[in-house]
Amino acid sequence: MSEFEPLNPHLYAKVLDELELIRSHKPFQILFYGSRERGDFNEYSDLNFYLLANSTDQMKPSFIESVSQALNHLEDVAPVNMIAGDSESLKLRMRIKEPGSIQLLENASIFFGESIWEQLQGEWNQIKNRDIPIQELSNYLEKRIRFFKQQTFKTIKEEISQLERICTITLHLWAIKNIHDLTAVELIKMDVPSQLEPLFQSLYKNEIDDTVIGLLRLQLRLYNLKKRARWKKEIHRDELFEIKYELIALRKDEEFLLNY
Repeated sequence: MSEFEPLNPHLYAKVLDELELIRSHKPFQILFYGSRERGDFNEYSDLNFYLLANSTDQMKPSFIESVSQALNHLEDVAPVNMIAGDSESLKLRMRIKEPGSIQLLENASIFFGESIWEQLQGEWNQIKNRDIPIQELSNYLEKRIRFFKQQTFKTIKEEISQLERICTITLHLWAIKNIHDLTAVELIKMDVPSQLEPLFQSLYKNEIDDTVIGLLRLQLRLYNLKKRARWKKEIHRDELFEIKYELIALRKDEEFLLNY
């Protein structure tokens, strides 16, 4: 990953030096993805990283904290967002063409480390042209929605993220179940927040109904709220309540209402 070198070579070198010193049970890699990697970012875009590490290492709070602390030096450039996963779980998601995993495999670049990602990409290139396993993918996404609905949150930022994921996955599920010639390229675009609404409005305009249009508008509001939260802008809880109840209504999700 070379984007940070012309921006601030000393900061970039400091981050890499700290990552080199982190002790781990097995080698780990950090991937850089999102709008700043693709080049379609704006002044409010954050820095997205995916930590690909062995599950044994991920169970150690000190390991995750050390990686986070090293990457957080880049907060001088933009807000840093890091998620973590292991190669086996990513491989399972890849095989069912889960949008987030294949978006990484197609668009992410290596920020730190070696070997793990190259192997995964080799496997992806062998299966990328196979048909989408609709039932397996639908079952997985339904489980993810149930997982997010059960989450508790400590901050407004976490609550926004919860609602944004539920809204986005609901749209993914609609497309998987209703668009019969769906392609992997479309699934990848669905995982890019800024491309989701244009994709639906251009390719699926004859299939979408008022509920889907409502979910698209809500997803855009949540996407913008998420950016505001990352940049520590003021967010009124009343606005969040309104969005949550609208999402519940659009999903006809009485269970989510009861859990609230």
